[in-house]
Amino acid sequence: MRSKTGLLLFPMLTLLTVFYSSFTNRNWQKPVQLFVYNDSILSDHFLGVNGVYHGFAYMEDPDVKPMSDEDRELEFSRVKAMDLKIARTWYRPDWACGTNLYNDFDWESKRMKAFYQWLDKMKMLKVDVALQAGWWFTRDTYMNTKIPADKAKPDPTKDPARYAQWVNESLYQLIKVRGYTNIKYLVLFTEPLNYRSGIIPENFSEPAYYDKVCTEIDNQLKISNLRSSVKLVGPNSGSTDTAAYVGWAVGHMNDVIDIYSWHSYNGKQSGTNPPLEYDGWKQIVEVGKEKIKQTGKPFWIDEYGASKPDESVRFKADYGNYLAQCVAAFVNSGAQTSLLWILFDQKYPSSKVTNKDSFYKGVQRWGLTKSPQDSISNPKDPYPSWYAFSLMSKYLGGRAGSKTFKTLGNDSLYIVATQPNENEISVMVVNSAHTAQQFQIGFSKQINPVLNRALFDPANITPSQEKLMLSFDKKRKAGKNISDQIPARGVAIYTTLKN
Repeated sequence: MRSKTGLLLFPMLTLLTVFYSSFTNRNWQKPVQLFVYNDSILSDHFLGVNGVYHGFAYMEDPDVKPMSDEDRELEFSRVKAMDLKIARTWYRPDWACGTNLYNDFDWESKRMKAFYQWLDKMKMLKVDVALQAGWWFTRDTYMNTKIPADKAKPDPTKDPARYAQWVNESLYQLIKVRGYTNIKYLVLFTEPLNYRSGIIPENFSEPAYYDKVCTEIDNQLKISNLRSSVKLVGPNSGSTDTAAYVGWAVGHMNDVIDIYSWHSYNGKQSGTNPPLEYDGWKQIVEVGKEKIKQTGKPFWIDEYGASKPDESVRFKADYGNYLAQCVAAFVNSGAQTSLLWILFDQKYPSSKVTNKDSFYKGVQRWGLTKSPQDSISNPKDPYPSWYAFSLMSKYLGGRAGSKTFKTLGNDSLYIVATQPNENEISVMVVNSAHTAQQFQIGFSKQINPVLNRALFDPANITPSQEKLMLSFDKKRKAGKNISDQIPARGVAIYTTLKN
């Protein structure tokens, strides 16, 4: 027969055992080992984490609630806070040509004046611009909006030269006359070879005509001495997991294209049980990278994002983690930059479209913040993912000769390391697991002893228009390593940069 003391002691020992087991498993688990080879450069000309951001802020839009000055300032304050490096913007002939490509160019049209105002802001905010050389191929190359679409036809004997003239004169007016020297890139149409957006001239294939038009643009820019002002980006191959036409462009247009670009959505390869998130995005990059390796030229992921199962996936806080995994895959694969589709929800001028591509009466709900022109609750608030993406944009660099380092991730933790400028370092850790994880980051070369940490925890994000960015929440002593814990689906950035 056991004593009363024994009866009391047994449950106490049991509780202590459970407590000790829980404590050791949760708080003294062996940390995941990550590594930064900060003496080994992966890319020496990193352009940052960027986005598609159309210059629509000052566009007149009849019968639609306009953006107020307050709305615009909120948008621009976000651009400033995130320190955006590159904005890829919509630009088409109708802004200067009206209804017909063969009209006289009007550089003082309402649309062009509105565009100048947006460009003024971008220049002031030190945002470089990737200007579209039109949007739809072949439709834009023979634009005549007074003729029904099924009646208008291209003329390959004169259209390419006229179209190139519009591109050339656009750059002359924008860069030389008005001083927008921050226009540094020219994107050669949008998904020009992935679908039919116009008539292909007789005796031409779509790729062959694309080559002809883009070569004419290249030639005219050389004649006018504007070619050195911009880098030509193409073929903007999209909606594919195979970087379709990138290899073709290497074989046919390498003398024209300076930067190769391609994109996909949903981060997966075709086939059975494709990988999602980081691994899927890395495969998409590697497919295109293999096709251009002989050129030695840089490459961009010129669009990306998640569209399935539906747009609601982008409204959730977890989308911030998803985007961080995308960025990690792009940086670690050597992309010079990536451009999110799209930075903000935006109202397309004169559009009333509602469709499956997340358009609602002309507003596309694909961004990281809501549109003040949208009929939606709290239209001035950001979505939760804004707070993850803006951290990456601000702290991972992209100016002043930014570099990226080789890294080694482990398990479900992915790591990115950059040198935003000569004297700074930033490290991002992304937790793809649905549980918290402890980790330790080792460095091949000792770094500044104190790093500021900013943490995106999707379980603790409350969006509001007043909160532009997440602040640093702690400091971490470094040297040869950093130890920390990251919450489920969290994104942590450690940087020597200041707020």
